[in-house]
Formats: sequence, C-alpha cells, structure tokens
Amino acid sequence: MAPNRWKPSPDEEQFLQYTEKDKDLGLKAHLQCATHLACLANYTEREGARAEQLLQIAGAYDAQAISDYPELTPDEPVYAPPMFTEPELYDDTFMSSPRANVSQLVEELGQTTRPEIVTPEESRELILQEYQRMLEETYLEAHQDEDTDAFVGDDMPITNLDEDNEDDCFGFSALNNTEYYPYPSKTVMLLDIMDNLPRCRFTSAQMSLVLHFAKQLGVADVPSLKALRKTQQKLQYSCSTKPQKSRSHLGNIFYINDIRDSIARDFANPLVIPHMHFYPEENDGPISETYQAERWMKYTPSQLTPMFLRGFKRFWIKELARLRNGTFIIPHTLILRNGVLTSDASVVVRTLDGRWQCTEEEITVSAEELELDFTDLTAAYGENLIWVDPSVVPDMPNAMRKLVDNDEDLYVVMVSPWADDVSGNKSKQYNKHMNMYTGNGCLPGRLLQQEFNIHYISTSPHASSAEQFAAFWDHVKSTEETPIKCYNAATKRRCRCILRTPGLPADNPQQSEEACHMGGNANFPCRKCKWGGATVEKESDTNYHQCHLTGVARSAQEIRENLNEQLRLSMLRDASSVENIQRNSGTKDKITQYWIGILISKVKAAKAENPRRKAEDIASELKDWLDAQPGDQMNPLLDIAGLDPSQDTPVKLLHTILLGVVKYIWHILNTSQWSDTDRYLFAIRLQSTDISGLTVPPIRAGYMIQYKNNLIGKHFKTLMQTLAFHVHGISTPEQFALVKAAGELGGTTLGSRD
Repeated sequence: MAPNRWKPSPDEEQFLQYTEKDKDLGLKAHLQCATHLACLANYTEREGARAEQLLQIAGAYDAQAISDYPELTPDEPVYAPPMFTEPELYDDTFMSSPRANVSQLVEELGQTTRPEIVTPEESRELILQEYQRMLEETYLEAHQDEDTDAFVGDDMPITNLDEDNEDDCFGFSALNNTEYYPYPSKTVMLLDIMDNLPRCRFTSAQMSLVLHFAKQLGVADVPSLKALRKTQQKLQYSCSTKPQKSRSHLGNIFYINDIRDSIARDFANPLVIPHMHFYPEENDGPISETYQAERWMKYTPSQLTPMFLRGFKRFWIKELARLRNGTFIIPHTLILRNGVLTSDASVVVRTLDGRWQCTEEEITVSAEELELDFTDLTAAYGENLIWVDPSVVPDMPNAMRKLVDNDEDLYVVMVSPWADDVSGNKSKQYNKHMNMYTGNGCLPGRLLQQEFNIHYISTSPHASSAEQFAAFWDHVKSTEETPIKCYNAATKRRCRCILRTPGLPADNPQQSEEACHMGGNANFPCRKCKWGGATVEKESDTNYHQCHLTGVARSAQEIRENLNEQLRLSMLRDASSVENIQRNSGTKDKITQYWIGILISKVKAAKAENPRRKAEDIASELKDWLDAQPGDQMNPLLDIAGLDPSQDTPVKLLHTILLGVVKYIWHILNTSQWSDTDRYLFAIRLQSTDISGLTVPPIRAGYMIQYKNNLIGKHFKTLMQTLAFHVHGISTPEQFALVKAAGELGGTTLGSRD
C-alpha cells in the first residue's frame, strides 16, 4: 500500500500559495528548511506584536481597563535644575502631563519630596548640561540673526524696467521750486537715501525690483533706474566733496577728503549745528565732554571762539563794550559757567577830560548783560578813543575782525584726527591700510559715537599716517588765514570758522609714532615724560620709585631740537651717534629717519668721490640741499599751533586698561587657574548677571567662554565690571583682591554722569 501523500497542516495551508508543479518539486523540503522556519518565526512574532498593540489601543477607551494602562512619564526634554533654588513640593511637569496616572497623582500629592544629595560628580554633570544648553541657545540666536539668504531680486530678470524716458525724474515741476530741492520729488529723495544706506547697499538689480514694486503699487513720481542714476550723478557732482589727489614727500600718492568741506556741511545741517559747543565750559561735577576738560582752557582766548552773537550785534573779546547798567568793560574771555555764557572782563571808566582808562578791577559778567558793542560805542564817541595808558589796552578793533565780513560771524571748531591700520579686504585675508578720520570736537560725546558725525579723511596701503597727517595739516593751517565759509543753519547767517587740533586720539603704538617716540620697548618707554634708562637702571630702587611719580615732561620743542641734531649728525655720516641719541632719548621719527638714510648715503658717495674732502664742507652742502627739498623733514604735527604731540595724546582706556590690565587678569584665571568645570560655572553665573545700570551690551557668556582667548574690548569691559561678583570660590584671595581693584578702576574711569 502506497504511503499517504504529504500535505501541509491547516494552519500553514491558509498562508501558502503554490501550484501543483511547486508541490511536486519539493514543497515539503522547502517548508522544513532552516530559512523558511526562521522567516515563519519572525512573521509570527510581528503579527503577535501587532495584535497586542491593537488590543492596547482599544483598551485605552475602555473604562474598565484603565488600571491596565501603562504608566508613562512625559516624553519632554530634561533641563538641569536651577543652581541655587529650593526644591518644589511636587512635580509640576508630571501633573501637567495628559498621560499621568490617577494613582500616581494621588501618591505624588500625598507626600513631600525631599531634596536629593548631589555628589560632586553629579554637580559637575549638571553644570556641564546647563553650559551646553546655554551654548545651544547662543548658537541658535546667532544664526537666527544672520541673513545669509541671497536676495531674490538678484535672480529675477530686470528687462523692460528701464524703458521709461531717462529724463522722467525732471518732468514733474520746476526743480528749483520743489520743497525737496535739490531732489526733484519726495520719491526720488527717499529712493536715493535708501540706495545710499551705509550698511545696506542695494545692487542695481535690487533697486530695479524696488522701482518695479513701487510702480505696481501706484506710488507717484517713480523714476526709471536710468533716471535715478542720472539724478544721483548730478547730485554727486554738485553736492558732494571730490577727493583731492595728494603726493607725499616720499612719493606716495593717496586721495584725501577736504575736512573744510565736511565742517561747512556740519554748520549747514540743522540736525547738527544746534548741538555744537563753541566755548569752553567750567564744570564742578564729573567731566564727560571734551569742552569741559582742561585742554580747551590751555588755549589763549584769541585761539578760541573770539566773539558771540546776540541778535545782530557781535561782541568780540578785547574790545570795549557797555553793560546794561552803564558800566564799560573790556571782555577777555568767553566761558560757559553753569549753563550761562560769561566773560572775565576789566572795568573801564571815562575821565572828566573825555579819555578812557582801563582799571585793575576785574569782574565776571554774563554775556546777556552786554548791551552795546564796539561798533555802537565808536559811533557814539568817535572812532579815535583816547586812552590814559594805551600800553595796558589791547589794540582795537580786534584784529580777527579782518578775517570776516561785517555780516559774518567767526567760530573756532576743534577737530581731533586719529589714524589706525585696518584691513582693506572684505575677506579674512589681512591687507593693511592706514585709515584716517576725525570728529567734530564741538559735539557732545554721545553724538560722536554715531557714524553720522564721523568724517572720513583718507586711506592708503602705502602712505604712512605721518604722510596723511601732513596733507591734513595743510588744510587745517590754511583756515588760520582763510577761514572756512559756512552757512549757520541755527542763526540763519553767514559765518566763517577756524580749525584747531586739541588732541590726537589713537591706540598707544600709533600715539607713540605721532609723538616721535620709539614705543614701549625702548629704554625710555614713556612718550609723555623722560623716565627710563637701561634695563639695570630701570630695575634699581631709585628709578623704580620714580616710575610711580610725575616725571619730567617731554615737549614738542625738545623733540624738534633732538630731530635736528639727528639730521646734523647724519650729515657727518655719524650713524652710531644718531642711534645713541635715539636710544638715550626714545625720540625717533619716521619722516626724519627717511632723510637720515638719504643723507648718510650721500655722505658716503661724496667721500668715495673725493676722500680728501672735509666733513664740514660736505655737511654744509648737504644742509643747503636738505633745506631746498620740498615737504617736511620731520613730523608736521610738531608745527601745529597749540598742539604738543607728546602731551596731547590722551590715554585710551581700551588699550591701557581693558587690554593692558583686564586682559591679563582674564588670561591668568581662564588658563592657569580654572578647570573646565570652573569655566562652565563662571559662564552660568555670568549669564545670570542683571546688566541694569551697566553700559554694556547683552552678555553672551557661552560665547565668551568658548572663545576665551579671542575676546575684544566690549567683552573686557563687561568682565571688568562683573568679575568681582562671579569668581568667588574659583579664585585665590590674592586674585580676588586684584579683580576687585580692577573693578574699582573701571568704576572710576568708565562711570557715567548719571
């Protein structure tokens, strides 16, 4: 009897799909092989899990099965707990979860949790987590502010946008009759302003898109791009300052803006002129403005603004005037005291025989008390005033009247130029350019912080600051004989102004160069005094003590004499003596050094040509040659009236304190003192600082720790004011005392008037 034919079981039969041919080829062998059995087990497991999941989902809506529902904790991000807050009585996060179990809620509400004991290792882990979270927030904030997407207008076609008449900017009305003169319309004015925003420049494609949108929105008087560019060219030609080509005595060519035009625009600007201060101010409180400092007082009254205007009367110093009470005086000064313009004056009396006598009595009067000026008095008493003692009376009228017309006023404006090296490339590749700027020193400091009130002068990758200063000084010096013609938008009168240079702000290396000084590494390292000597001398007790006292001041006259001596020795080919003078005085000038090299080479050539020629004859010939050369033989700043580069180079807080004191405190703490945990803890403390009352930008502690060795001035300013509150427990007592001393120094130097 033949064996029964093999058949699959009923459980397997329902899942099998095969033909009789497959069955004949060995279906039984395939179903019993290891591969098939593994696949079957995997499939069975998946189906079982799916069925269990379906039952679980169905049970969620069954009230009788709620006790069987699994207890789940909320799937939310875990943040590190606050560092110094007390624990909560219950878990708010758990209660707010929609998946909280009822029995677990009862258990949580029925008991009070106790604070867990945190081990040092867990504490370090919490600090690290908090620091990483802070870094993530800083990273996200930084990238949210960045606008790296390309402007869509750059990729859009701009065809057919310029087909309008190129002169349609000028077809609206007569140009001179528009209230937006020199613009033909308000629309053109706004478009030009938008197109010239200094830090948001528009490409032609973007501007075409703006014009297209404006036309589609029905804006009136929208020009074509070609017409707008034509208008801008005309405005550039008629209203702007054209840079002047300048060639230095060293042969370097650069272009310079005329500072005289910039100051004239300040006078004509109704937003600027009301804030300009022309008179020195005596202030009993804190000094916050340049015109309140002692520097302006060092000028003679004739070097400051010599007159003031009331109505149509011009009252000049050193001229006879009369007060409202009938007293005759000769004003000598014009000083602002407690917000009132005053004058220190000599009392003048008239004798019985009609002569005038200047007494020794001096009074201080308000400028508002003046009634009659010199012109009024000469009209009443005659032009020839006879004085009892003419030797004690200044010449009248004031000689400075000759610099202006009868309907013009005269002002003195302070400009303090500064130079610094910057990169001329937009890329990270450094390409040194020497830039030169200046500010209107008659404006308050808060306005000088605005880019609008900073005047660009020149830049060059070749010409040094001394060469650019020489061209700038030519413009300043010319105003002493030919004052700048201006229109005063505040008084609605014509006026003229003279430029003065009270100081030379810059960083310390640049100021040393301007003061003809060799710098901080010289034997005599101070540009303001003569303290110094060889290394052994500076380390002696006596010399070290003198370093903390006021030294003998340098002066422009002594520097000039020193440089002339260096030139004289170079004509004798005495290079070693020149180096000794420079080493023993710290005085060295780039321009003079250029001529010293030429003179020494000429002496060498003359000796080679005629070895028997006397050194005195060669020196005399070279002196005549040097005097005949155009340009300066030494720093032109030494010849500016009222300016002493050795003394009028104010100390800059950034380089002297922030980068000279605070930077090294910070370096010691974060490199040799702190561990990573200490740095993270300090970052958390610093980020929690309340900056109310501090003149600092929002603190980014994560950034400051991440780039701890690449901080800039604003970061050190923040650290100087906050370090003392955050380094407790992570600094030694000596370091903490140093940090507190630096904080007190910051409060003294950076404190505001408020």
